[in-house]
Amino acid sequence: MLGIITAADFEPLKGKVCVFETTAPTLSLRLTVEQVTSRPDCQVPGTDGAREPFGVLLSGQQDEVDFTSATGVLRLGDGATMEGVYINRVLPPMGGDPRPWYQLVFN
Repeated sequence: MLGIITAADFEPLKGKVCVFETTAPTLSLRLTVEQVTSRPDCQVPGTDGAREPFGVLLSGQQDEVDFTSATGVLRLGDGATMEGVYINRVLPPMGGDPRPWYQLVFN
Protein backbone atom coordinates (compact mmCIF):
# COMPACT_ATOMS: atom_id res chain seq x y z
CA MET A 1 0.00 0.00 0.00
CA LEU A 2 2.86 2.41 0.74
CA GLY A 3 3.95 2.37 -2.91
CA ILE A 4 0.56 3.36 -4.30
CA ILE A 5 -0.84 5.82 -1.76
CA THR A 6 -1.02 9.46 -2.94
CA ALA A 7 -1.64 12.87 -1.42
CA ALA A 8 -5.24 12.65 -2.65
CA ASP A 9 -5.74 9.57 -0.45
CA PHE A 10 -4.83 11.62 2.64
CA GLU A 11 -6.85 14.76 1.78
CA PRO A 12 -10.19 13.39 3.12
CA LEU A 13 -8.43 12.52 6.40
CA LYS A 14 -7.57 16.13 7.28
CA GLY A 15 -8.82 16.87 10.78
CA LYS A 16 -9.40 13.20 11.50
CA VAL A 17 -7.61 11.03 14.03
CA CYS A 18 -5.51 8.03 13.09
CA VAL A 19 -3.55 5.69 15.36
CA PHE A 20 0.16 4.95 15.01
CA GLU A 21 1.37 1.76 16.70
CA THR A 22 4.70 0.02 17.15
CA THR A 23 5.48 -3.32 18.75
CA ALA A 24 8.99 -2.87 20.17
CA PRO A 25 8.85 -0.85 22.28
CA THR A 26 5.07 -0.85 22.50
CA LEU A 27 3.70 2.51 21.49
CA SER A 28 0.21 3.65 20.52
CA LEU A 29 -0.48 7.28 19.64
CA ARG A 30 -3.59 9.09 18.49
CA LEU A 31 -2.51 11.56 15.81
CA THR A 32 -4.56 14.16 13.95
CA VAL A 33 -3.90 14.67 10.24
CA GLU A 34 -3.29 18.41 10.01
CA GLN A 35 -1.86 19.07 6.56
CA VAL A 36 -1.09 17.29 3.29
CA THR A 37 1.50 18.96 1.06
CA SER A 38 2.39 17.93 -2.50
CA ARG A 39 6.07 18.36 -3.33
CA PRO A 40 6.45 18.20 -7.14
CA ASP A 41 9.85 19.92 -6.75
CA CYS A 42 11.13 16.73 -5.07
CA GLN A 43 10.32 14.48 -8.03
CA VAL A 44 13.36 12.55 -9.25
CA PRO A 45 14.19 13.66 -12.81
CA GLY A 46 13.29 11.08 -15.42
CA THR A 47 10.61 9.35 -13.34
CA ASP A 48 7.63 10.50 -15.38
CA GLY A 49 4.44 8.77 -14.32
CA ALA A 50 5.73 8.05 -10.82
CA ARG A 51 3.85 9.19 -7.75
CA GLU A 52 4.31 12.86 -6.92
CA PRO A 53 6.18 13.18 -3.61
CA PHE A 54 4.17 14.52 -0.68
CA GLY A 55 4.27 14.99 3.06
CA VAL A 56 1.69 14.59 5.81
CA LEU A 57 1.86 16.70 8.98
CA LEU A 58 0.30 15.17 12.09
CA SER A 59 -0.18 16.48 15.61
CA GLY A 60 -0.21 14.44 18.79
CA GLN A 61 -1.90 15.03 22.11
CA GLN A 62 -0.23 17.53 24.43
CA ASP A 63 0.21 15.10 27.34
CA GLU A 64 1.06 12.06 25.22
CA VAL A 65 4.45 10.36 25.23
CA ASP A 66 6.51 11.64 22.36
CA PHE A 67 9.36 10.03 20.41
CA THR A 68 11.91 11.03 17.77
CA SER A 69 11.20 8.47 15.05
CA ALA A 70 9.73 5.01 14.60
CA THR A 71 8.46 2.51 12.06
CA GLY A 72 5.07 0.95 12.64
CA VAL A 73 1.45 0.60 11.59
CA LEU A 74 -0.79 3.57 10.81
CA ARG A 75 -4.49 2.87 11.26
CA LEU A 76 -6.38 5.46 9.23
CA GLY A 77 -9.76 6.90 10.13
CA ASP A 78 -11.46 5.05 7.28
CA GLY A 79 -10.45 1.64 8.61
CA ALA A 80 -7.48 1.17 6.27
CA THR A 81 -4.14 0.08 7.69
CA MET A 82 -0.70 1.00 6.40
CA GLU A 83 2.21 -1.17 7.56
CA GLY A 84 5.89 -0.23 7.52
CA VAL A 85 5.24 3.50 7.94
CA TYR A 86 8.21 5.62 9.02
CA ILE A 87 7.26 8.66 11.09
CA ASN A 88 9.49 11.29 12.62
CA ARG A 89 9.16 14.18 15.04
CA VAL A 90 9.36 17.73 13.66
CA LEU A 91 9.30 21.22 15.12
CA PRO A 92 5.85 22.75 15.62
CA PRO A 93 4.73 24.76 12.58
CA MET A 94 3.60 27.54 14.93
CA GLY A 95 5.95 28.68 17.68
CA GLY A 96 4.93 27.80 21.21
CA ASP A 97 2.49 25.01 20.32
CA PRO A 98 2.92 22.46 23.14
CA ARG A 99 1.69 19.45 21.15
CA PRO A 100 4.20 17.04 19.61
CA TRP A 101 4.26 17.21 15.78
CA TYR A 102 5.23 14.45 13.35
CA GLN A 103 5.57 13.98 9.62
CA LEU A 104 5.23 11.24 7.05
CA VAL A 105 7.21 11.65 3.84
CA PHE A 106 6.28 9.80 0.65
CA ASN A 107 8.73 9.98 -2.28
